[in-house]
Amino acid sequence: MLSRCVLTLLSTCLLLAATATAESEGFVHVSGMHFRDGAGRQLIPHGMAVINKSKAEGYTSWHTEADFERMRDWGMNCIRLGIIWDGLEPEPGKYDEAYLKRIDAQIAMAKRQGLYVFLDMHQDLFSVQYSDGAPPWATLSGGKQHLSGPVWSDSYLISPAVQQSFDSFWADAPAPDGIGIQEHYVRLWRMLADRYKDETAILGFDLMNEPFMGSSVNTINPVLLASPFAAMAVARLEGKVSQPEDLLAMWLTPEGRETIMGLMEDKELYAAFVDAHTEICGAFEREHLMPMFQRIAHAIREVNPRHILLLETNYHANMGVYSAIEPLKLKDGSRDPQVAYAPHAYDIVVDTPALSKANFGRLEVILGRHGETAQRLNMPLLIGEWGAFGDAGKGVLPGAEFVVRQFERLQAGDTYWEYGKYVENSAYLRVLQRPMPLAVCGTLTQYSFDPETGRFECDWIDGAETAGPTRIYVPAWLGADETNTNLDPHVPRVTWPEPGKPAATPAPGIASMIRAVKDSKNLYWEIPSTGEGNKRGFVVKGKPEKKLQAQ
Repeated sequence: MLSRCVLTLLSTCLLLAATATAESEGFVHVSGMHFRDGAGRQLIPHGMAVINKSKAEGYTSWHTEADFERMRDWGMNCIRLGIIWDGLEPEPGKYDEAYLKRIDAQIAMAKRQGLYVFLDMHQDLFSVQYSDGAPPWATLSGGKQHLSGPVWSDSYLISPAVQQSFDSFWADAPAPDGIGIQEHYVRLWRMLADRYKDETAILGFDLMNEPFMGSSVNTINPVLLASPFAAMAVARLEGKVSQPEDLLAMWLTPEGRETIMGLMEDKELYAAFVDAHTEICGAFEREHLMPMFQRIAHAIREVNPRHILLLETNYHANMGVYSAIEPLKLKDGSRDPQVAYAPHAYDIVVDTPALSKANFGRLEVILGRHGETAQRLNMPLLIGEWGAFGDAGKGVLPGAEFVVRQFERLQAGDTYWEYGKYVENSAYLRVLQRPMPLAVCGTLTQYSFDPETGRFECDWIDGAETAGPTRIYVPAWLGADETNTNLDPHVPRVTWPEPGKPAATPAPGIASMIRAVKDSKNLYWEIPSTGEGNKRGFVVKGKPEKKLQAQ
């Protein structure tokens, strides 16, 4: 027993020592509620999801290095790279090296373009048999029927096959080789963590996309129908429904769903709706999700002490249900320091024809609660998915602008869902390609952009001992020039590039501008530390919204 305790203590000391040296080794790491890069700068991860869910295409996305360069030109520094269990482990315990090498290649492309990557073990409806995720051999549905609804995600709520497949996973039911399917999943993560343990371009590991509770979801409806929400909804739908049970049938039709979504534009009623889910979702997270996360964490830490573990929430937290997840522990019971909170944020209009009817009140509930949970956990916040606007037009802009203002308020990282071929010419690209600090020499105090006035401002406390300059992205559309831009204090001075000539390259003690990519009009400001630990400020009085719309 004594020797086991000594070994546990030794392994913990080694992990903490590795964490302490992560900065000097160039790894992104967690420090309190912030991400920090290898130079010690506060990092705001910002980017998009890159993924291919097609088995026929080898689960490998169409993106080339030119697309990754384009992301850098848009002011992004991070990719959420989707990987699929079915592609990784097509047979029990046998890993597909060819697929792994394709993942290696995508990571290498991102690294050459200065983009961080975090790996997202993606699933939708658990399995490739219903959508994407687990291989057939790990899909233990008990022969139950699969059902679909008007929206793909309805299957979580109505498909016995999907629910039983999740139940089998949480129970660690045996695979054909006799080893539990959850144990296979844990070993898969250990292999990946070991493979990439020395890769500084890897920010971390997103352990499971949108974990779902399985058949216990069926216990929510009785609670929901007996909740204050149901009573309020029935009263407001007088003449359309006569009892709470009618709400369920109404939700499963496009017209009924739109009616209920309109009803839930009332922030109080919407909060009552999500609160009715809290107890059951919390029980799932405590009894199943956190134990699974902890198993994976212990396995990863046996081989990889450096990379950040990104924790998602139960599926329902996407819409604002409070999460009950807790910090991960090392084997000695102390807190694992390299863990971050990575929930998703979607209004209930996502994946519906009502996408342009996003409601600010609902979004405020969703993102506000994610911010509260990050504070409770004392972890950095990274919104791993939001948006999903596809080829939508200008109608989504108000909702998109509101969401990114919340990111600014929370100082949250984000990866938009997803980098589809429609993004480059989309109306909402300007919202993704926004002015923002990506790396701060010291500690960010606040930053914000007002599209109505075109004013961008950023304040931080200079890090006297932090290596590397503060880096702020300024898109060309903002219209920044020497007449409307101010850096406080004015030393070090700024040298503006001459028209038609390359931007200045960073020089010691001089705040400079560099092109985002060759021949681009988009700029990165590089602002060295004064070495004095003082307050800094950066302001651009750019083009207001009306002028931008007229372009």
